[in-house]
Amino acid sequence: METRDFVLLAYAAFDGKMRGKTMLQKRIYFLGEMLGVVDELGYIPHYYGPYSPSVANANAELAALGYLNESASSATDARGFEIVRYDYALNNAGKRIAQRKKEADPDLSAKMQQKASAIKRAGPINYVELSAAAKIYFVLGELGRKATLKAIREMAQNLGWAIPGMEMDKAVAFLEAVELVTRSKSGSGGQ
Repeated sequence: METRDFVLLAYAAFDGKMRGKTMLQKRIYFLGEMLGVVDELGYIPHYYGPYSPSVANANAELAALGYLNESASSATDARGFEIVRYDYALNNAGKRIAQRKKEADPDLSAKMQQKASAIKRAGPINYVELSAAAKIYFVLGELGRKATLKAIREMAQNLGWAIPGMEMDKAVAFLEAVELVTRSKSGSGGQ
């Protein structure tokens, strides 16, 4: 399957909307992991966690083809710098194309919907916490899927990622809720 089609189906699975590029990247990262196709999506370490240039390009293509509406909102951070968030939504043309893709691959579409529902059920999680969860899960992959929280923090630092304690706790809770990790009996490790 082409990355563009995967991204289109991901939009459909998440009610046609993505709030911000980071949320888009991380939701698709987790869908890719949960469906066993993350390697095909080309995720690499990046400032905000795993990032796929292919997913970014596919999203830009969908917008250029007229299937997504893009809106920008800006705010000022605590340091006085302007921050811009880009939100995306399938428009009517995008919804029609997504429906065709769903009909062309109903098995993948159903599995993706199931995994997206699990992500939504895991509770409210903002893009910072979702990024932390993606960083942790990416690191776990590098460490053979089993590690202590200390080892995860050390590897994350090697990748240039800081994961504060509160974010770590919420991220691990999210990963447990979507059944990607389990804690050891001592509570110090990942799956």
